[in-house]
Amino acid sequence: MSKIDSLLGFASKAGQLLLGTASVEAGLKRGKVALVICATDLSPKTIKNFRYFCELYKVPFYCYGLRSELGRIVGAPERGIIGVVSKQFASSLRRLLDDYFMDRGDKS
Repeated sequence: MSKIDSLLGFASKAGQLLLGTASVEAGLKRGKVALVICATDLSPKTIKNFRYFCELYKVPFYCYGLRSELGRIVGAPERGIIGVVSKQFASSLRRLLDDYFMDRGDKS
């Protein structure tokens, strides 16, 4: 299990995540989301929509993992969209995700 996965699990147990498209979208509109993680196996349209919302609300956006993996990490059924509420968790996750993508030579 990676550090990203562990931190997401801790954030979930701490109640600092919004799970699913509707709750993350609502959280973005209310200014409650500090970071969004989108599963890589979502439809291109859904990814494009959430990338747009994140740009609009100036929230960092990453594509990481599959729906089944994200669900397992946060202890829920398949999850395609995760919103991180806590600024502290978001900051730590952002550093880890940036390092992850830099090591792979990818961009989110």
